[in-house]
Formats: sequence, structure tokens, C-alpha cells
Amino acid sequence: MNHCDLSQAEQKKRKKIAEHTRKMILSELEIESQDEISLMAGYRDYYLQISFSELHPLLVFCLAKALEKPSTARQRQMTNELNLHSILGSHAINDEVGCYSYRATQWLDAELDAPRFFEILDRCVDEADRGFYKLAG
Repeated sequence: MNHCDLSQAEQKKRKKIAEHTRKMILSELEIESQDEISLMAGYRDYYLQISFSELHPLLVFCLAKALEKPSTARQRQMTNELNLHSILGSHAINDEVGCYSYRATQWLDAELDAPRFFEILDRCVDEADRGFYKLAG
């Protein structure tokens, strides 16, 4: 779908929802850095990046945590197994930067309030914890 395939009303609606959600997150979290697309912060011992796509409309959570040593073949296999059973998002190990990450996408087709946002975020962190501790433990 092209951006031009959307009606002006739908484009405005999606932009408004993304702007509202961004403002709400800015008021609720201590943001360390931001650009036009993403907000970055620390949250429950993770580096958190929240990205927005008005076009689709999507809210993307990426949680990352450092790993003490490069991954093993067993850990990479466990990552594949985690992904086979993960409904919310995907688990990954990046040996180049030495971290575990969990990425989840949420439809942003309606305005989120703070309680709903934190419910979604905390579920993502719970799933990230499950993956991280399985791999790091």
C-alpha cells in the first residue's frame, strides 16, 4: 500500500494517533534520545527503542540487553526455539554488538492511554525476560 493510496482523512487520522501516542510516551517515560521516528530510553534493565510508522500504522518495541560473551551454537538454537513459540514478537542475538534483543510490533489503529501502553510494554518485557534468562542462564 502506498501512502498516496490512503485518503487524506485516513492519513490525518494515523498521523494524529501517532502524535498522540508519542506525546503520551514522552510524558510517561524518561526519554534519553529521540529522532523523527524513534524514542530511546532505559526500561526495567533494558535499552528500549520505540518506533512509529504512521503509514501502516504500527508501534514497534525493541528491547536489548548486553550479553557477557559471544553466543554459542546452543544459544542460537534456543533462539530459534524461542521464536517458534513466541506469539508477540521475535528474539535475536547479535554477536557484533554483544546483545540479546526482543522485538514486537503493535497495531496503532487507535489512541493508547498510559495504562494500556504500559500493559503492552510490560508484556513485551516479560517475554524479553523469558528469552534473555533462558539464553543467559
